[in-house]
Amino acid sequence: MNGTLYALTLATALGSAVIGGVFYGFSVLVMKGLAKVPAKDAVGVMQAINTSAITFAFLSVFMGTTVASAGLAVWSFVDWNSDYSGYLTAGAGLYLVGSFLLTGGYHVPRNEALDKVTAGTPEADRMWAAYLTDWTRMNHVRGLASIAAAALLIAGLAAGR
Repeated sequence: MNGTLYALTLATALGSAVIGGVFYGFSVLVMKGLAKVPAKDAVGVMQAINTSAITFAFLSVFMGTTVASAGLAVWSFVDWNSDYSGYLTAGAGLYLVGSFLLTGGYHVPRNEALDKVTAGTPEADRMWAAYLTDWTRMNHVRGLASIAAAALLIAGLAAGR
């Protein structure tokens, strides 16, 4: 594994681990805390979180890891016969599908729908009950996918040495 590929893989593994940690923390801390407060309060806080999440600090790691994962996937296909290629392909693919696509295809639409309701209304309360359970379950999936992607990329680093 050359120096450029090593650095790209290491950065992608770290980014994936950071994003996995964010999702893990959200599932086991934030959502559990929101489950303990009245729905009207939880909806309002979640709406504020959804707005606050769109920051350079988060998006640079989330999107940077997405772009780096796509690059690793291409690189590993081009260099398929290397010992590390399968690990890089699996890790990059897992992050792309389990983190990026799941976020865009599942979480973002639900966040946008929640952002359109008024906290404290019966509609918001009904939406929150389903959101809390379903959104959190799928957040576990994207957290685990990101962490598993990091582990596979680290395995690729080991195989490439």
